[in-house]
Amino acid sequence: MQRILSFLLLLFLPMAAWADGMVIPTIAYPAKVTIPDQRALICFSNGTERLVIETRFTGAGTNFAWVVPLPSQPVIEEATTGLFPTLQYLFRPEIVHEVPHYYIGILVALGFIYLLWRAAQSVWHAFVIAIVLFLLLLLAGLLLPAARSAGMSSVTTGQAVSILDRKLVGIFETATITSRNAKALQAWLSENGYSVPTNSEPVIASYVKDGWVFAALKVRRDNAASDTSTPHPLSFTFKTGKPVYPMRLTGLNGQPLSVELYVFNDQRTSATQFKVESCSRPNIAHPLLHQWTTGLPVATKLTATLSPADMRSDVWLDQTPFLFEHKNRLFSWQGALTTALNWGTGLFAAGLVVVCLLAFASEKHKAKLPRLIGVVTLASVILVGLVYFSLPKIEVKLVKGGYYHYWREEQLTLSFALDDLAPKTLVEARKGLQELIFNPTNAVIYGLKNWDNAFASGQVREEDSPGNYLLRETNNQMQLVTFNPDGGEEVFHTWDLQAQH
Repeated sequence: MQRILSFLLLLFLPMAAWADGMVIPTIAYPAKVTIPDQRALICFSNGTERLVIETRFTGAGTNFAWVVPLPSQPVIEEATTGLFPTLQYLFRPEIVHEVPHYYIGILVALGFIYLLWRAAQSVWHAFVIAIVLFLLLLLAGLLLPAARSAGMSSVTTGQAVSILDRKLVGIFETATITSRNAKALQAWLSENGYSVPTNSEPVIASYVKDGWVFAALKVRRDNAASDTSTPHPLSFTFKTGKPVYPMRLTGLNGQPLSVELYVFNDQRTSATQFKVESCSRPNIAHPLLHQWTTGLPVATKLTATLSPADMRSDVWLDQTPFLFEHKNRLFSWQGALTTALNWGTGLFAAGLVVVCLLAFASEKHKAKLPRLIGVVTLASVILVGLVYFSLPKIEVKLVKGGYYHYWREEQLTLSFALDDLAPKTLVEARKGLQELIFNPTNAVIYGLKNWDNAFASGQVREEDSPGNYLLRETNNQMQLVTFNPDGGEEVFHTWDLQAQH
């Protein structure tokens, strides 16, 4: 019996040495940020939907054109490039990394009780009663918290296609068209440089039958290389009885598609084939996002990887009452291991209580005590493995004290750099900062390790998203505007451009 207990303590107690030798506040962030094939923002209220689509495309050439079907004629507006990086950061998963090491306390308590038992072997019954009472109190005090951790007028083209609106929106040429003849509409798209799949006629005919309109979009870029471009998003505001994300034309490409939808309204949102990754009542500080979501308190993030078969119908969103918050939770490798050890050690302690009670009540079970303890140990080790491998894990990067302090250092560095550059125009300021940021030597000169964005992916850049900045000119002054982790803007510094001429 003594040998068995000694072996078990030697087996479990070294795990306590895995704890950190000193406490240094750290925050865990996902090591890699993956961008889906498509992501969109949907704001819906009183039969009006605002659909904001990220217009990201890959391929060689300078001219790109595509078509968005919509239930009714939209108002098309420009959105800022920082909109989706801000949403991405605001709806990031909760990372569980620093988990209390409850298993250490349990093992220390067991070791203490084991030493008492060795010193008082002659009073076996008293020992058993004491260990049962003590472990019951320990389990109630420690394991329960561990479980909790666990416009233009209409113009007719030909006699079949009507152009409802045509205008420039940011860098896009847009035309909103409608027709009662699917073949005529498809012919118009082809003649005007909008390539549509050869098998699109049935889908276009279905949209035409339902009275939908088509927003035809064109953009030109300077670089003809075969790479990915992400111009500013476009916002479409239109009337619809139910919020919708059009997918049928996209599905004709015959490729799987990963999609993220950020939906704001006054209820919880769900959709067929989509997972509700999070649903909450966030505080929105980003200026444009705040303007568009005012009066829409509930935000739902939906994710899916859709097959071509899944995209044979559009994504119609369902709404249900908001009852409670739901957030996506992921574990770091360390957080998952600590959680698993807490559960496994808890089972081990609870199992010892049970076998001790059995041994106290029956001589037959007392004789089987070594084997019963072995079974409890094996079950505890199996539980550790099951919990560890079942928890959703993600690779993380750790930053001592978090990113907020480092972000403040970047703000000061940008301000000092602009003072050093003494730009006379906004163009000079932009050029100077870009040369500064893309030269890694300058990060060292200004006391920074690098220019990695503290909150969004990539390097610090001019964009209205967390951790980034904007330069803007107003009344002969230039402002350095920075964006905090919530996407809120702050005028960090102002220069008088006129005085420098």
